[in-house]
Amino acid sequence: MNLFDETENKYFEFIAHLLQNGHKYSKSDINYLVEKYLTGEPDFDVTDTILATEEGEELVLYYDDGNYAPIIDANFPIRVGAIEKEALKSLLSNDYIGHFLSQETIRKLEASTKDIVCEWAPEKIAIRNVFSDGVTKQNKEYGPVISLLAKAIAEHKAIKYDNIREEKKFEYRNVSVFPVRIEFSIKNDRFRLSAYEPNQHRFIKMNLDTIDNIVLTDQLCEEDLEMEYREFLKANTKSVKLDVDPVNHVIERCFRIFSYYDRKARYNKEENKYRLEITYLKFDEAEVIKDILSLGGYATVIEPRQLQKEVYRRVLAASKLYES
Repeated sequence: MNLFDETENKYFEFIAHLLQNGHKYSKSDINYLVEKYLTGEPDFDVTDTILATEEGEELVLYYDDGNYAPIIDANFPIRVGAIEKEALKSLLSNDYIGHFLSQETIRKLEASTKDIVCEWAPEKIAIRNVFSDGVTKQNKEYGPVISLLAKAIAEHKAIKYDNIREEKKFEYRNVSVFPVRIEFSIKNDRFRLSAYEPNQHRFIKMNLDTIDNIVLTDQLCEEDLEMEYREFLKANTKSVKLDVDPVNHVIERCFRIFSYYDRKARYNKEENKYRLEITYLKFDEAEVIKDILSLGGYATVIEPRQLQKEVYRRVLAASKLYES
């Protein structure tokens, strides 16, 4: 087994992470990280090597008083392959680059990739069924806004904003919230912000394109919002497991429509199915059910039972419309 050949072994990045961050791990810590970060069935030769406790067993971590610690103290270089170099250069033509990278970084990227010849380009990839009035169709520059929100999150400071929508007949001015998380959805072509609303003592979500005049304030949060948000997510997080037929456009659609959510996918060769596990907040459940139904007969809800029943009820109700 060529453990440290990053071109052949999916464990290279994982091992490099274990060795570089300098932490000590218990056996249960390592098993948890293997389950969390590595896809597919575990390779027991690799896990046995990681958890070896005797010399001569290709140690990568040494065993010390019940914990495993890195046997070497070194940084692993980033080694970029030909396809990755082309992907780096392709960022320059990406519609979102200005929202994420500064002009200085863009100029550095241009200089470092000028001699790379690309055999493909992202504009040749068609993404269908995207929200028609998203980020790519707006003249709004999100880069400065995202930087400001990231600063607010890092420094635990509040922002103030306006949300005025004449068509919906509501008006909010100088609303104060503490940002905790920024998300982006390819399907919706939108950025979303999760924040804590101190007056109502609750976490909220909103689309960035619906709020204006965002300013950073000096108001600090006295509570541990990170811990509270983790508790909030723990109490309000649900999951659904789907079996999805391995049809190219269906798999592509699955990853696109569920791009707001954490998800894991595994391919079962024997059953010729993809098992997709999607984690979401309970107030997004109606949207998740709608997206599952949009996949038609290509997707089957495996669990939970409650969601199975709800999907079945809706399919049955829809079929009755055609009985007459």
